[in-house]
Amino acid sequence: MVQESVMRVAVIGSGVLGAAVADELVRRGLSVVVCTAEESRPPVTDVAFGWLNAHGSAAEPPSGTRDRDELARSLGVLRSVTARPPLRGIITWNGAVSWASTTTATARFAERSGPGVATVEAGALRQILPGLRVPPPVVAHAGDEGMVEPDDLRHAFLARARAGGATVVATRVDRIRARRAGGYELEGTGAALTVDRIVLACGTGLPALAEQFGEHIEVPGVPAARFTFSAPELRLDRVVSTPDFEIRPSARHGFVGAEDVVPGESETATRARVHESLSAVREAFGLPREPALRTVTVGIRPIPTGNGMLCAPLANAPGVVALAAHPGVTLAASLAQRAAEHVGNPDPR
Repeated sequence: MVQESVMRVAVIGSGVLGAAVADELVRRGLSVVVCTAEESRPPVTDVAFGWLNAHGSAAEPPSGTRDRDELARSLGVLRSVTARPPLRGIITWNGAVSWASTTTATARFAERSGPGVATVEAGALRQILPGLRVPPPVVAHAGDEGMVEPDDLRHAFLARARAGGATVVATRVDRIRARRAGGYELEGTGAALTVDRIVLACGTGLPALAEQFGEHIEVPGVPAARFTFSAPELRLDRVVSTPDFEIRPSARHGFVGAEDVVPGESETATRARVHESLSAVREAFGLPREPALRTVTVGIRPIPTGNGMLCAPLANAPGVVALAAHPGVTLAASLAQRAAEHVGNPDPR
C-alpha cells in the first residue's frame, strides 16, 4: 500500500454527528472516509424532529442532563458553520414558543433558562402566533432557537465534505483491528479499510465497537415518534411546544410533530397518541377539522448515559474517538470541532 502523506481518518456513521465531523476534518486538511450503513438503514437523524434548542421546553419537566451553556454555545457554532454554502439558508431561526400547564410553571421555566428566554403575555403573543384561539396568559419565547429538516442538514454536511475530498462508502463496520505498524483496519460488509484515526459516530452501535478495545460505553436507545401532517388553515412559522403537542412548520412536509413513545408499545398505541396531539392542535388553533395525518415514524435516539453527551478518546485505543449525543442536531457542529481536536491529538493523557 502506498503511504499517504496526509492523515487518513475514518468516520463510522453518517448521521448528523458523523456528517458534521467529516465536514470539519476535511476543512482541517485531513483525508476522510465516511463508513455508512445508510443503504440498509437510514441514520436516526432523518427522523429527528429538527428543533435547534438550547433551553428545553416549558412543557417538559426540568432535565438535569441538559448542559444549557454547551447547547447555547452550539447554536452559535451552528450559525457560523451554516453561514457558508451549501448550508447557508438551510436553518430557519424564527425562535420557539412553549408553555406549561400553569402560568407559574411557565414563568419559572423562563427565569431558570436565563436571558435567552423571555415571557410574553397574551396580547403580544397574538403577534407571534396569530392563529391561536385562546392564548395562555403567559408563554416562554426563545428568540435564538431555530428549526431544520435534519436530513437536509446531514446531507449538506456530507456534500460539503465530499466537495472537499471526503469519500463515502456504503459499508457496515463490524470489527476494528489495531495494526502493528500503527493505525487500524476496519472490517465489515465491504472491503477492508486501513486508516490512521477513527471517529465512532454510530449511535447505539458504538458500544459494540468500543468493547473490542475493552471500553465499556453505554448509549441507550430511547424511542420517539416523528409525524407529519397537513392543515391548510394552520398559520405557523416557528416551533410550538405545549403539554398537549409539539409541532413546527415544514416546507417539505406541511407540518412536523414529535411524540414520545413508551418502549414496547404497539404501533396502534403510538398512532393513537399522535391523533390526540392532532386533536389538541385543532382545539388550540380553532381549526375547522382535525389535521390530516400523513406519516408516523418511530426512531431510536442514542442518548449516552450521564449528561447525554459523549465526545472523548478511548483510553485503550490511541486515535479512536467516541462520539454520541442528544440532541445531536443541535450539538453537531460544536462536537465536530471537539472531535477534530481529539483526532489531531490522539494521546488520551
